[in-house]
Amino acid sequence: MYSKNSKIASKSISFTSKNINKTFREDDPYYIQSVPYKNTISEVELNESISEEEIQIKNQQFKNTKNNDPIDHKFNFHYPIIFHTKYDYVFKFRGKYSKKEFLQRTLKIRSYPLHLKTSLFFYEKCSEIRKKDFSFLKIDFNEIKKKGNKLYKKRKFREALENYLEAYSLLKWIEFKEQKNYKKFFQSQIPILDNDIIECSSLPIINDDESEINSNEILIEILLCLSITFMELRHYEWALCCLNEILNIDENNISALLRRSQCRFYNKASNWDEYALALKDIKQCFKIFSEFKIEVPEIFNEHYNLIINFSKEKDDFEIKQLKLFFLDAFDTYSKYPNKDFWENYDKKCTQQEIQLKVLKTMKRNYKFLIKYYTESNNVEQLKIAFDEIEDFMEKYKNFQYFHFMNIPGFIFLIETYNDESNFLTKEMKNVLHLKMFQNFLEYYKNNRADSVFQKGNFNINLIKDAISKVNNEMKNKKEIESESNSSQSDTNSNKNKVLLTKNLSIFVFLGLMISSIIYMFLILFFFLPTQPYPSYSNE
Repeated sequence: MYSKNSKIASKSISFTSKNINKTFREDDPYYIQSVPYKNTISEVELNESISEEEIQIKNQQFKNTKNNDPIDHKFNFHYPIIFHTKYDYVFKFRGKYSKKEFLQRTLKIRSYPLHLKTSLFFYEKCSEIRKKDFSFLKIDFNEIKKKGNKLYKKRKFREALENYLEAYSLLKWIEFKEQKNYKKFFQSQIPILDNDIIECSSLPIINDDESEINSNEILIEILLCLSITFMELRHYEWALCCLNEILNIDENNISALLRRSQCRFYNKASNWDEYALALKDIKQCFKIFSEFKIEVPEIFNEHYNLIINFSKEKDDFEIKQLKLFFLDAFDTYSKYPNKDFWENYDKKCTQQEIQLKVLKTMKRNYKFLIKYYTESNNVEQLKIAFDEIEDFMEKYKNFQYFHFMNIPGFIFLIETYNDESNFLTKEMKNVLHLKMFQNFLEYYKNNRADSVFQKGNFNINLIKDAISKVNNEMKNKKEIESESNSSQSDTNSNKNKVLLTKNLSIFVFLGLMISSIIYMFLILFFFLPTQPYPSYSNE
């Protein structure tokens, strides 16, 4: 179940190896050894080669040449990873402010994209260069960018990113109103608020007569470099921010449109809407080529065909998996001698709920590890963590597929696909809507989820830590519930005592009143005169 050969040094940070709760997985006499479920799609590597000749039609220069986008790329399918910088703590430090007040005072700075916020860290390096003439500034810009390109080609993406961010900060930036507090901000002595920041600044659009390149064009260059580096680091969210910024400057930039389409396509977490947007971007490229009567480069045709074929393969793959799951389930169901057992089967499955909590905790642990190794600049461990989280996310996705499978919806899909392929036999159709068969499907899909969890071969330190945390959480929850129940029972008993005391006091009061009335009647009876009053007659 667990991998003891993991190279990631998770144990040395905060994860401890504790005994796994043996009651975590209860013995199940009806446990089914199901067929392992695979939901992987073959990775496609895209090797881009673009002609060095500039495309110029009607004086329209497209930014897809090696001069403007100098690096050949090869992208793979990956799950996204949250980007952490070594300066994260600076923006999260709240000081004396409450969380709500801090969020209200940082609305503007939190709205800035990451590559713009990091320009604060390059003030000392860039402030003097920004004052230079554009032709001299461009020399410094190209030197910094070339350093980044060399690091990128060596696949040192984080180091390359630092150079690209510095080059971007020469052209567009934010800065503090009072630079004297610069060090205090970075030592987390003062929280960074909206009032401390000057509005976003940028170089004016300046034309260089010699090279015929203006400041906007080199801004687009560096944003393209940033976007592909973010993509290599699997930070698709920030890559999209860079590409959107380019398209705000030049909506017909075919290089940015291609990159944005690739960014959405190679992100394994993308849904069908994202794939539709990826297809829309590449179609927009074709529209631009057609408008200017330009021959479409092979890279665009390749990427378009990848999206179309991928969509068909993904759809066919999902149908095949649904059919396979149904056929396996029906075959197992038909072998049970006592099918009436499933008529009153309890659908509640707390075991898979606990397993899901464990996997979610593991996911958070991986995020913590990536953040830790980023801050400590441990590149080797980061690579190992990236590889492990890729494998983990695949299994996590498979577990969710079974755990959240809706049986009525599943049966509807089976009937829909049967209209096309007619794979259901008469016997299958007869049991499809029976309550006992649907209950069995609930059990079977939970069992498949359990199989994914048990055979996951997860990192031993991470899963032990996750199980320990979930068990402690459940234990604390039970203690809180028992305390609340006991306190509620004590409250009820106290209420009953108070009510009883009130009732007793009322009865005592009524008793005293009645006894006093009786006492008065007795006094009147014994002490009043018995002789009748004299009668007075008229004489």
